Amino acid sequence: MIQKIKRSLANLTLKPFDTSTEDGRARERMRRVFLTSLASGVSKVISVGGTLVSVPFTLRYLGPELYGVWMVLVSIIGAMSFADLGIGNGLMNAVADASGKDDRVALEEAISSAFFLMLIIAGSLTLIGVVAYPFLPWPRLFNVRPDLAVQGAHAFVVLYAFFVANIPLGVILRIQSGLQQGYLSNIVAAAGSALGLILLFVVIVLHGSLSWLVFASSCGIVVATLINGYLLFREMPWLLPRWATYHGTTSRRLLQSGLMFFILQTAVALSYTSDNIVIAQVKGAAAVAVYSVPQKLFAVISMLISMVLLPLWPAYGEAASRGDVGWVRSTFLNSLKTAFTFSALAGTFFVLIGPWLLKHTVGREVHPSIALLIALAVWSVIASISSCFSMLLNGAGVLKVQSIVAIFVSLANLGLSIYFTRRFGIIGVCLGSILTQLIITLPIQSVLIRNLLRDMRIKTVAASS
Repeated sequence: MIQKIKRSLANLTLKPFDTSTEDGRARERMRRVFLTSLASGVSKVISVGGTLVSVPFTLRYLGPELYGVWMVLVSIIGAMSFADLGIGNGLMNAVADASGKDDRVALEEAISSAFFLMLIIAGSLTLIGVVAYPFLPWPRLFNVRPDLAVQGAHAFVVLYAFFVANIPLGVILRIQSGLQQGYLSNIVAAAGSALGLILLFVVIVLHGSLSWLVFASSCGIVVATLINGYLLFREMPWLLPRWATYHGTTSRRLLQSGLMFFILQTAVALSYTSDNIVIAQVKGAAAVAVYSVPQKLFAVISMLISMVLLPLWPAYGEAASRGDVGWVRSTFLNSLKTAFTFSALAGTFFVLIGPWLLKHTVGREVHPSIALLIALAVWSVIASISSCFSMLLNGAGVLKVQSIVAIFVSLANLGLSIYFTRRFGIIGVCLGSILTQLIITLPIQSVLIRNLLRDMRIKTVAASS
């Protein structure tokens, strides 16, 4: 164990390794994975810390009603987070694959094709927004006085404009992720969050309107992304999207893979967001807090696991493209061991301190049972293991079966959650998720991984003979 830790720490260096050998490529991948995970953690701390610092000030400045309007706007935009139709993830896979094959032409075609597709999406959303804006019932949507609704409508225009602009700009972040330079994207995100926080306080000091607050909090990341793009394309100018390198076949391929990602993400999102709705409908809105508050506590485990696992996605894609099956297999097994060990220990810890922690943070209003805490801990372990499978399957582009399974699982999870909640109370939503993962998702993912590794070995042997 100590030797493994020492070998892992040896990869945590700013100096890149020689990638002319298989061992050098393996060490370079892990170096980038570690750097990206570390940068992601720093970015998350700054983002969450900035939110915790800004909320009391903005709440006092705006008042409960206008602050609520802002949160409604954020929720609306958040619900549209899949607006790129999965093309961003498709591009990341294409970049990783082309990078693994050292295919500069394919790299240029993928980037340009994705950029213009996203430009079309952004243009379409702009047109839809312009046409729909005058007809939206803002007072009813926000459920506030007409004067506050007008402020909310104006703020929506600002937030929507940044949202649309971020769609084509997202190409920059996907390029860096596909090239396993996600640490640069995370550094940019941290800088953008810090800039947004500073501008937010400037607007408060100057007594700006809600629209200016939205502008201040949103423009930081856009400015940082533009600077990031300038540095990226200055270093590698051939990556700059150009109409000359747009390719129709590549666009269709990106749309196809993007659609699979879109279906997969939507189905997974429905599975994760339906719990509170089921509890509210079956047990009443008051019961939601008893589940959602401890669930947020255990969600920290998944968040930390994701920060470590996400950089493996493009690394798997590049390694699979090169045929480095040994690295893929060993890294996958190590990720399983790490995710299981960490989630099991963290879950046990939260079960033990959960009652005390919740009592001293939210008071006696929320008092979950030990059975619910244990169920959430078990779910955290299962979700962490499933994430390990998903990272490899996503990176290798095994999407069609995953999408079909995800749709079926989301429907089965909803049905079981409703049934178990009626029978056993709020713990039922957790039981539904656990059973669908154990009975459907994990067995199918295991078969897909086994077949993937077998096919990779066959291709590697065929290529070397």
